[in-house]
Amino acid sequence: MTGARLSALLFTVSSLWVQAADDLVKIQQGLGSPFIVEVRSEGEYASSAIDGALNHPLQGLPGTLLDMGVELDEEVIVYCRSGRRSAQAKTLLKEAGFQLVFDGGPMTQLERALEQP
Repeated sequence: MTGARLSALLFTVSSLWVQAADDLVKIQQGLGSPFIVEVRSEGEYASSAIDGALNHPLQGLPGTLLDMGVELDEEVIVYCRSGRRSAQAKTLLKEAGFQLVFDGGPMTQLERALEQP
């Protein structure tokens, strides 16, 4: 990998990390009544999920949320196991016109953020 390509990759990764950290701060500060969306598969969701979370696997987004009647200006928090799929989900939803999408990252991280006063 060339130096320029490596630099571009590192910049992208660090930008995504900063965005996710900003989203967590906003989640901790409190949102209105967000939809909490688990973007893992149905099987993963069945094995463990955050209470009250809706399961909308990454492959079905944004269509499944739109079909459910979620409006483009409603708050949506996405999460998964590691944070990779939630970052992808945020990108897909933002590209589809959702305005208030927050990346909760890994499930354990989001659980801690939601527990804080």
